[in-house]
Amino acid sequence: MKLKYQLSFSEPHTHYVEVEMHISDIKSDVLNLKMAVWTPGSYLIREYQKNIDYVSCTIDGQSKRISKTDKNTWTIDTEGKKNIVVYYKVYSYEYTVRTNFIDESHALLNGAPTFLYIDGFENLPCEIDIHPFHEWLNISTSLPYKDSNKWIRIAKNLDELIDSPFEIGNHTSHFFEVSGIPHEIALYGKSNCDIKKLIDDLQLIIREEITIFGSHPCENYVFVIHNTENIFGGLEHLHSSVNFVDRWSYNTSHYQKVISLLAHEYFHLWNVKRIRPESLGPFNYSQENFTTLLWFFEGITSYYDDYICYRSGVTSKADYISIIEKNLNEVLNTAGIDTQTLSESSFDAWLKYYRRNENSNNTQVSYYTKGAVIGLILDFLILDSTNGEQSLDDVMKALYQKFLSDPNKGVNEKDILAILNKVTNSDFSVELHTLIHTTGLEKIDSYFELAGIKLKDNTPKSSVFLGLNTQFQEGKLIITELNKNYGAYNGKLNVKDEIISIDGFRAGKDYLKLFEYKKPDEKIIILISREGIIKQVEVTLSRDNRKNYTLQITEPISKKQAAIQKRWLFE
Repeated sequence: MKLKYQLSFSEPHTHYVEVEMHISDIKSDVLNLKMAVWTPGSYLIREYQKNIDYVSCTIDGQSKRISKTDKNTWTIDTEGKKNIVVYYKVYSYEYTVRTNFIDESHALLNGAPTFLYIDGFENLPCEIDIHPFHEWLNISTSLPYKDSNKWIRIAKNLDELIDSPFEIGNHTSHFFEVSGIPHEIALYGKSNCDIKKLIDDLQLIIREEITIFGSHPCENYVFVIHNTENIFGGLEHLHSSVNFVDRWSYNTSHYQKVISLLAHEYFHLWNVKRIRPESLGPFNYSQENFTTLLWFFEGITSYYDDYICYRSGVTSKADYISIIEKNLNEVLNTAGIDTQTLSESSFDAWLKYYRRNENSNNTQVSYYTKGAVIGLILDFLILDSTNGEQSLDDVMKALYQKFLSDPNKGVNEKDILAILNKVTNSDFSVELHTLIHTTGLEKIDSYFELAGIKLKDNTPKSSVFLGLNTQFQEGKLIITELNKNYGAYNGKLNVKDEIISIDGFRAGKDYLKLFEYKKPDEKIIILISREGIIKQVEVTLSRDNRKNYTLQITEPISKKQAAIQKRWLFE
């Protein structure tokens, strides 16, 4: 069987891509066409088939509509014919890194929400013939050309097709090489980007990442970067990434966030796209693919993104230490730290991570942020057990070598533990279980002490905290979140309550001044409006127990501490 897609954009202002699916040399009486319901790297069922109005096909010159047999499957009776053309249009007006967006200026296409595939023929190679809107002159994708024609690309199989986004329009392309690997930056939208600085910094970061793993997995790589209005995020792919950044965020104060995002998605070339969980390959595109290891594949990557920026010289030591402090305090001040483990957070990503609500902070932890903190802790533990001779780098390199020896086999937690034990020549089972399968971080001080670092808690011991977040909406002070460990939650305030007054004084944007002079265990009277009903609530003020740690890198008191600190800070 042979497969070719044709993509057309006759009226991009309507936000549709028109798809023709040419299937030839058919040797089956029935073909089941499916659309993926999720995108690898973004763990939520998104039901992409909702954007297809209907599907039709032509058999022997006769056109007919094709009926669905389940939510994402269309079944064709081939009538014994060898060649069929399938037609459908995809509405594309959801502007995220994981969906499709088309307007008169450009098209961003991801594979999962674009291409129907033939069930049972996922290993079939295909050709993608692109007919751009007449005003569009440029295309960027990591898929190789056919016959030196940039508008015709080839994918080896369904996984590569789904994992290869397209940017089509009049964006600017900038090219550079690192270690002999061609790289492209496809830059869409106006911004204050200093492209020379960006390329220089990316070259340093890429070299550092290649050094960790020992070799590069790609023949070429494409950074698709959209300069947007206040949208931020990225998504990794086999040979590329799609990244959204605020168009004015390339200045000094925000640049770290941008370059860290790009370093993060690039690190995924190894960690998740090659070193991957057993359950994430071969992909089942019709349902959830659960794993308890997102803490490793996202969290460890989150540890390395800023760390690599520091190691490569892009980020200063002071800025890097500040990033660690921010992450650590965020994790320790998450109310859900005593409720959800990292393995549970990973497994429940399909249900909870992308569907946060007002109570999520009380019940969940982030496998990104807490995973990054655990990455740092593991690095310290590895350095400590090897007297500074081995680090987390050596674990990552060993995992990549394991992938290279058997690219079709994913890893599980036992594999990670086995490599940890081999690299350190010690038993990490208790520590790994504690960090991943239990809540809290009670030994946090001792982990940092391994590197001669003290945690200084700067929270004033006498300060009070009500335990809520608010927004000022249309002149009203509205509660948006409650922390289960503080007085507002225990005083039976609700999210969406309007705070009218505190102790008889009108509450405005600066409402904290109305009680911040008081002491823990004192009571205040809050007048609220709940669903239009005026109520008076008595709340007991709590001591502010939120951590505000800063790292004090002291003179090491032992040779081992000195070795760990020097190796970790690359000094």
